[in-house]
Amino acid sequence: MDEADLDGLREKLNAHHNWPSEYMFKFIAPNEAEKTEAIIAVFPPEVTIDRKISGGGKYISLTIREVVSDADGVFARYTAVHAIGGIFAL
Repeated sequence: MDEADLDGLREKLNAHHNWPSEYMFKFIAPNEAEKTEAIIAVFPPEVTIDRKISGGGKYISLTIREVVSDADGVFARYTAVHAIGGIFAL
């Protein structure tokens, strides 16, 4: 994502959130312990995590709620999870 896209997304996030604010991150990953653990390791231990395994058991959905200080904090989390590979962010 280029800087212009990030600036536009930053504006939208700032328009909808009063920072610091709770932000809900959603990810879909292969239902593999190492992938799930890698995603969770990106976040501090005090976050709330909801897990849901797909009907066939092949994928897991993670909904993670964290109080984030600003839009750049949101970007940092998504960037760190993206580096794991094979994860879909919603």
